[in-house]
Amino acid sequence: MYQLNFYDHFNQQTGRLLLETLMAVFIFLPGAAYAGSVENNDGQNDSGQTSEVTASSKAAEMLIWQKEQVESQVQNAARWLDSFFGDPDYDAEVASSQFRFRPEIYYNKEQGADPGAKVSLKLHLPNLNRKVSLVIGNNPDNTSFNDSIDDNADESVIGLQFFGKARKHWHTSLSTGIKFNEFAAYIGPRARYFKHVNERTAYRFSQAVRWQTNNYWQIISRLDFNYVVNNRYVFRQTFDGRWRGEKSADEGYRTRLSSIVTKRLRHSAGLQYEFTTIFNTRPDTHVNSYTVAVRYRRRTSHDWLYYEIVPQVTFEDEFDYAFNPGIRLRLEFFYGTDFEKRFWKHEPEDTEEFYW
Repeated sequence: MYQLNFYDHFNQQTGRLLLETLMAVFIFLPGAAYAGSVENNDGQNDSGQTSEVTASSKAAEMLIWQKEQVESQVQNAARWLDSFFGDPDYDAEVASSQFRFRPEIYYNKEQGADPGAKVSLKLHLPNLNRKVSLVIGNNPDNTSFNDSIDDNADESVIGLQFFGKARKHWHTSLSTGIKFNEFAAYIGPRARYFKHVNERTAYRFSQAVRWQTNNYWQIISRLDFNYVVNNRYVFRQTFDGRWRGEKSADEGYRTRLSSIVTKRLRHSAGLQYEFTTIFNTRPDTHVNSYTVAVRYRRRTSHDWLYYEIVPQVTFEDEFDYAFNPGIRLRLEFFYGTDFEKRFWKHEPEDTEEFYW
């Protein structure tokens, strides 16, 4: 069956940079008595002081630039990875209007072919100081847009997302609305903390809590460890925990551990090698599935069109951990502004010499 899920995503990513230049005006006191006797000496002293100030300023600017480069290397790598591959944490924080339509077909040995589609829409609301988005589709705090079409976390919702003030390390928001799967109203906050350890290493923790009027709670926790191997490879270790009230009797606390190596290719393409293990604590604590996948994603000559080829092998409890090969083929129509498009804007960034 062809399934259509309206996923959230349309907010305006407004990262405006305000550069303020402070000018110091030096007032020279004219003195007729000193003009003749100390004119030359004063000129030499002023020149020397100016040179020292200039050198000191350049040194300070260089230190600031180096600090920004150290911080931005791992941050740029992480942001490119999240943006290009459509990571749900990135989508939950993006501040620009976006639209994604993703038809796909998934085939595996045990279940056969399963076609479907997802749609995500997030609209920035004008005249509200760019702090509110209209969400139509899947709750950004609740599911991954990259999961399979029939993932039981998919929920159709309509609501509002209120963004807090963006800070260097913190990002906060509050979501409220109505969900249509097991109809209920919901409200809950989300917070994310991002920290650089050094020029190659960073970690990110996000926490979302949601209360529903049917007296169910949903709690989603995620911890990412990012390490830039070199200018082409990034390693990410992810812990993703989820408690869903409606599914607590069937799956309990769902934990996903993923080890992902991402390679940035030329011409707006990327390759991911992923090993994922999913645990459930109900009806007893057990491994629900193991998955080994290779994900190739590429943006075509049209900025708005992507495609993916994802061969994978799963070993699932449902099928007694039998060898279950499969493949997922996806198209994605994307409209909006994201970090990945700015990242690939210039030709030098597509060369082997380009670094994060």
